Amino acid sequence: MNGFKRICAALTGLVLLIAGLLKLMDPVGAGLVMDGYLGFFHLGFLKAFSRILACAFALVESLVGAALIAGVWRKIVAMVSGALLALFTILTLVLFIAKPVMDCGCFGELVHLNHAQTLVKNLILDALWCLAFLPMKDYGEPMRIKYVSFGIASLSLVLFLLFSSLSIPMRDFTDFKPGVELDEQPLYFSDANYQYADSLLLDGRFMVVSVYDVPGFKDESFNHIAEFSKLASGEGFNVILLLASVPEFITERGINPALLSNTYFADRKDLLTLNRSNGGVSYVADGQIVRKWAFRNLPDADDFAAMQKKAPMDYLIETQNRTRGLFDGFTLYLFAILFLL
Repeated sequence: MNGFKRICAALTGLVLLIAGLLKLMDPVGAGLVMDGYLGFFHLGFLKAFSRILACAFALVESLVGAALIAGVWRKIVAMVSGALLALFTILTLVLFIAKPVMDCGCFGELVHLNHAQTLVKNLILDALWCLAFLPMKDYGEPMRIKYVSFGIASLSLVLFLLFSSLSIPMRDFTDFKPGVELDEQPLYFSDANYQYADSLLLDGRFMVVSVYDVPGFKDESFNHIAEFSKLASGEGFNVILLLASVPEFITERGINPALLSNTYFADRKDLLTLNRSNGGVSYVADGQIVRKWAFRNLPDADDFAAMQKKAPMDYLIETQNRTRGLFDGFTLYLFAILFLL
């Protein structure tokens, strides 16, 4: 396999790896995109498994990309990657013809492509694949160390998926990412009387607890939120609970009365955009989203102390730089393993 073919294979693998990595970083978002595909192809009975399917496809996509970059098992990887690209091309061709209102989700929330752009992207990848692997002979053998680099990268991707499944995305590219001003990108919610109250967040410091799957949120989880609310209130923060439900359902559930006075109701999609964690917390200061936490890792006394010491913008920049550095560092680590080892 000559140098030009290896470059074409590596470029194809690079696109697949980045696309898969961005979806692995945000399993909830990937599941939402999979919901759209399942609905379009009348496979609604699989929607209960949409997140699992999305993560499986993203993991396969990233592993195939890593294998193309490393150059391992070249004939097998050539056939698998060719089949994967053919599947992607057929799907996008169908979407291009039918023109449903949905996002391809190719690069997670980072880049949104329309159906024509997605089709062009896949055709370019198909062309690169053809340049890399046709005719299908004389692929040669990689250095043995490349199998080691692929193994390390594969294990790292699996661990990254496990981490992402238990937390919120390291990088947030949604409409409600940290730094967004809610007077420019409103988050609509109403009280129990169906009166809009979204202007409430424009003045003051708030801990916004969002629950987008109320039926799946256990009573002990609500009790945990009540304990957190007490802590946050004691530290000088306002706490509101946003639920993707209707007031009558909450009354039937018998939610802790201490929470009901600060409970509001919002669209499920908005809450999924605000915070990927069911029961996660978002820090909003004077209408600006500052930081987010997963339900498994709610702010504690140390976090509140750090927030008290810094202006919201300074705290936002500090935490954003930290999370951006973690994701960028992991990405560079993967590339170094695959390209240099």
